Amino acid sequence: MEKILLVEDEKMVADVIQRFFEKKGFSVDVAHDLPSGMEKYGSGYDLFLLDINLKDETSFPLLKKIKEEDPGAICLMFSGYDSEENISEAKRLGADGFIPKPFRIEFLKDFLLPKIESMRRSS
Repeated sequence: MEKILLVEDEKMVADVIQRFFEKKGFSVDVAHDLPSGMEKYGSGYDLFLLDINLKDETSFPLLKKIKEEDPGAICLMFSGYDSEENISEAKRLGADGFIPKPFRIEFLKDFLLPKIESMRRSS
């Protein structure tokens, strides 16, 4: 079973994403802030889904750590604030994709899941 680390500070959004991926056979661990995400990192995750803007911080330090230690790790970033600055920083740090919020559950099924499958096949 593949493992996902989801870092999302909005509990309702995290619950929806977690349930979706668990129904698809993934194991999903959730962190609601950067310190929790940093603590959980390193537990054999296959995929990282990181919300850029957390309560009082960003997830960029975690993205940087992941990519420095495992450049091949698949990291997808998402945010309700899809500023050019955030997108540029995510790319600079090695993010594999950027997903604007809000998104519907159909987006997870029709776009995100196939993208993840494609990335796994090419890595």
